[in-house]
Amino acid sequence: MSRVYFVDSGNFGCYIVRALLPLVANGWDGDHTSIHPHQRTPEDKTQAAKAADIVVFHRPDDPRKLELARLLKKIGKKIVVDNDDTYKDAGSVKLNTWFDEERVRRGLQSINKTVDAFIIEADLVTTTTEVLADEYRKLNKQVVVLPNCIDPFYFDEPIRNETDVIRIGITGSIGMSSDLDVLAPIIKHYEKDPRVKIIFFSLPANRVDGGIQSKAYELEYKFLDSVDVEWHPTVNADIYYEKINSLKLDIMLIPRADNYFNRCKSNLKFLESSMFEIPCIAQGFADGKSPYQVDPEDSKHMVIVIDNSQWIPEIERLINDKEGRREMGRKAREYVTEKYDINTNSEKWVEAYKLIK
Repeated sequence: MSRVYFVDSGNFGCYIVRALLPLVANGWDGDHTSIHPHQRTPEDKTQAAKAADIVVFHRPDDPRKLELARLLKKIGKKIVVDNDDTYKDAGSVKLNTWFDEERVRRGLQSINKTVDAFIIEADLVTTTTEVLADEYRKLNKQVVVLPNCIDPFYFDEPIRNETDVIRIGITGSIGMSSDLDVLAPIIKHYEKDPRVKIIFFSLPANRVDGGIQSKAYELEYKFLDSVDVEWHPTVNADIYYEKINSLKLDIMLIPRADNYFNRCKSNLKFLESSMFEIPCIAQGFADGKSPYQVDPEDSKHMVIVIDNSQWIPEIERLINDKEGRREMGRKAREYVTEKYDINTNSEKWVEAYKLIK
């Protein structure tokens, strides 16, 4: 079997799902080999990458990593690019006064130049969805979809909310102001409802006035300041699962605006929520191609809302059916564990890498 090495993407949360889980399950190597964020020394990384047959670069948007890949190819290594996002559609982001069109255009142009070069030069490209695969196949015919998975080892028993107030979580893409069009009516409807507490789990905690964070997420922070919700900022990846569980959520909402960026996303939020038996109400699109509809079996284990006017009725249905929502959560966890456990899916990575010539 080939020796495989995974190069850190700089985004440790994505690295855990796309690199750490398959490398541990298959006995491979990488910049990180545990859920803890400490890294090996540069010297150790270099030697380990040189000892591998295949080197995998996740989120290939760093020009320095592209140069490293080219050097490794010169000494005979096969290069795999793995990516789980698109950078092709600036229109998916609702712009604010700092995040202006020219800044976005120049930033995406630079990122896409590196990503495209990486994809063209790779011996294999792996990704999360068929939508992304179709984008990448325009540059490289050797593209394989490898689904996001979970490892049950990292998920403790669900912590239940034992109060009479229903805790409704909202999660989704960080910093996607376009999603506020879907979110705002839901939050406004429930923020003063004594039966309910809205839990918003998103956005960085660092929002010093005038800093980059506060400028980039200006619209989101402004909205948060205007509503009565329990806000929990994002946390380090090594305690992310623990944080979700500690929120004691009764229901998870996953709203998304219908745009190309969101159509490229995967069902990962559903997988993570289900592992804590949190029933999900997730976004559907009219053509059936949202991340939560493309697999009909997934859709059976959550509530899909296509017409955004139906968010409130579906939320009300679960609010009023405690046993029903808990049974939904239990069945979702059973389904996800059976279908998406990396330990029973790890061979998909092995088979994909066998395609490399």
